[in-house]
Amino acid sequence: MALKFANRADAGAATSGHWPTYRGMNMTTFAPTAQQQAFLDALTGTTSNLALLARAGCGKTATILMGVDAIAKQQPQAEILVCAFNKAIASEVEGKLKAAGHTDWRTVQTSTLHALGFNLVKFAFKSAVDGKKVRNLIRQAGIKNSGFDTYASQIASLVGYAKGAGFGFFADKQIGDAAAWYALADHFDVGGYDSDTSDMDQIISYSQVIYRASLDQTDIVDFDDMILFPLVKNLRVRFGKDIVFVDEAQDLSPARQALIRKFVKFDGGRMIVVGDDRQAIYGFSGADAEALPNMIASLNATVLPLSVTWRCPAAVVRAAQAYVPDIMAADGADEGAVVYNGHLPEDIGAGDAILCRNTAPLIDMAYRLIRNGHAAKVEGRSIGDGLKALVNRWKVADTATLLIRLDGYADREIQKAMAKDNEAKAEEVADRVETMRHIIAAVNAGGSNRTADVIGHIDSLFADDAANAIILATYHRSKGREWNRVYLFEHATRCPSKAAKQAWQKGQEANLAYVAITRAKKMLTFI
Repeated sequence: MALKFANRADAGAATSGHWPTYRGMNMTTFAPTAQQQAFLDALTGTTSNLALLARAGCGKTATILMGVDAIAKQQPQAEILVCAFNKAIASEVEGKLKAAGHTDWRTVQTSTLHALGFNLVKFAFKSAVDGKKVRNLIRQAGIKNSGFDTYASQIASLVGYAKGAGFGFFADKQIGDAAAWYALADHFDVGGYDSDTSDMDQIISYSQVIYRASLDQTDIVDFDDMILFPLVKNLRVRFGKDIVFVDEAQDLSPARQALIRKFVKFDGGRMIVVGDDRQAIYGFSGADAEALPNMIASLNATVLPLSVTWRCPAAVVRAAQAYVPDIMAADGADEGAVVYNGHLPEDIGAGDAILCRNTAPLIDMAYRLIRNGHAAKVEGRSIGDGLKALVNRWKVADTATLLIRLDGYADREIQKAMAKDNEAKAEEVADRVETMRHIIAAVNAGGSNRTADVIGHIDSLFADDAANAIILATYHRSKGREWNRVYLFEHATRCPSKAAKQAWQKGQEANLAYVAITRAKKMLTFI
């Protein structure tokens, strides 16, 4: 869906001649850019819902904070909510708002959507949190019917996607509607054990049972329930907000989109959605691939651009424009550099990043760097946790046996995936297993054949926000980050992924390329 702007205010540089930062100072110290001013004028001069289409590195967080200042000054009694995508961002924004004098939570509040939802659920049901709730329900059902155990992985995945999609809340996504479940399974490539459709029939039937059981169990909730329960249980938000800012709106699932609207005051409340439709890359995990356009349409929001990047130099911006033509370099931006068919320099070090579409090549690269005396870390503790779960899957003690198990696992899972024409799943399994082979080889080279040492090695290799090291990250993990020098490894052969078959998957691959390119603050090199 093409987004149409209310205006194309001159994108130009800040009238003060430099980037308007926000470091707890009075924002009037810095003059807003023409685009920021257009947004502030619409915010304070109209009563419309607004959408700020903020391209990579264009200062969306600073603009949100400017907006809070402007509304608080114009309407001191207005109740404002800033909804951040995760806890770390919420804490950062809250700190900046407090430093700017917004210390009364009754008028200016910062939260994640999960926290808002859980507060409603906890008040209504006194619920405890258990992230393994669905798995436990499947295990309990498997005691009486082994079919639940046979399809446990597919059931868990499909139930999770159904919660994100808001099954049981939206009229076209009812729990008993098998066609809706088939459409969901097809969209997310949730397949059976072979090409026989009877497998999918069973998976959907079992998923419906587990879904209903999960809705009935209110004393325990998982993270999906924090979003879903306020909707399907019709939990009341007692005090809606006058202004709700929603950051990273492009990454919201349908259920999240519905939940945030509950927090807008019914009479006269406004929603300000902020995001970049071209940074929508989490469709595989349940996000609505068209979340931002869908919210703009449903809110009848006026769209305003924020398209001047203050992060990327001119050369990098030109590379990004191949994917997103409207992103622009700031007036006076450094030229920077983009190098094709390049290589890693001898002086690579902390502050530099190597990015790749897949994980396995990064592992091999990390070991090469470490052998050459460089400190290197692979970004993504969650990736490490997934690999450790794979090691512990068979409870074996030595790496030789582990490799045998991995080979069998890869053959079996890839055959299943390909039988369902699910190349994306096959690629994911192959990447995970190849990553494990690299790690096991490194452990063996260090003189150990113990799986316990494989676990320890994974812990030492993977980290989040590592310091004093070269960072290696997948394109997905790089989102929201920036580095002076960025090296894209095997970009031409891996992005777009050959497994991207559906239109929405191909679109997200293009978005991934845009995200990766725009991480560079000075130099971008394709290696």
